[in-house]
Amino acid sequence: MQEKNVTRNLVLLLLGLVVIYLLQKNGNFFPIFFLLLSIFLIHKNKSGFSKTDFFIGIILAVISLNPIYAICIAFGYVGAKQLYEKSNNKINLIPNTKKEIILYGALPAVLMTLLNIVWMMQSNPINFSLKVNAIAGSLIASIPEELLFRYLVFAACIYIGKDKGFSKIQNILCYAILIIPHVLMHFPVGSEMNIVDLGIMSVFGIVLTFIQRKSSLILAIGVHFIIDFFRIIIFGV
Repeated sequence: MQEKNVTRNLVLLLLGLVVIYLLQKNGNFFPIFFLLLSIFLIHKNKSGFSKTDFFIGIILAVISLNPIYAICIAFGYVGAKQLYEKSNNKINLIPNTKKEIILYGALPAVLMTLLNIVWMMQSNPINFSLKVNAIAGSLIASIPEELLFRYLVFAACIYIGKDKGFSKIQNILCYAILIIPHVLMHFPVGSEMNIVDLGIMSVFGIVLTFIQRKSSLILAIGVHFIIDFFRIIIFGV
C-alpha cells in the first residue's frame, strides 16, 4: 500500500508541475512553487541547517544573476541540502573523484555542445562573437534550471518516497519529473512544439539529470553552462 501511495504522489507531483507550466499564460508560477517547496523542506529538516549551506545558497543565488529566481535558489539549496544530508538517495554538491569529472563532466559537455551546435545550425546562421553576455546568459540559465528544476525537485521526490529505495516505475517517474517540466518551460504555452526540438531538448534533460543523480549538482551546472556558453558565442542567441 505504501509503495502505491509513493507512486501516486509522484504522479501527482508530475501533473502538478505540468499544470504550473500550463498556467504560464497567466504568469510564471514556478518561482512561487519553488519558494514554497523550499520553505517546506527547511521546516521539515530544521536539524540539518548550517551556516555553510546558507552561505553556498547565497553565492549560487548571486552568481545566477537571475532576480526572479534568486531567493528560490538561496532557500532551495538550503532546503534540499538539509534533506540530502540525511538521505540514502542524495545528490552531492561536488564530484567526489577525477573520474567523475571526466565521465560525467568533460565527456558529456563535449558531446552535448556538439549536438547543440549541429541542432542550432539547422535554423540559425553562425554569428561568432566573444561577448561578455555569454557568461551572464549561461549563468542565468544553468544555475536556476539545475538547482530548482532538478536538485530541489528531486529532494521533493525523496521526501515523497520517505527516503526508501525507488521501484523501477518510481525511478522512471522521478526522471520524468526532473525532465518534462524543464523541457516544457522552453516552449511558451500555445507555441508550436516541433517533435525534433522536443526530442533534442529531452536528450539534454536526460543527460543533465543523469549527471546530477550519478555525480553532483556543480558538475551538472558546469555542463549546462558550457552548452549554453558555446551556443551564445557561436550563434549570438
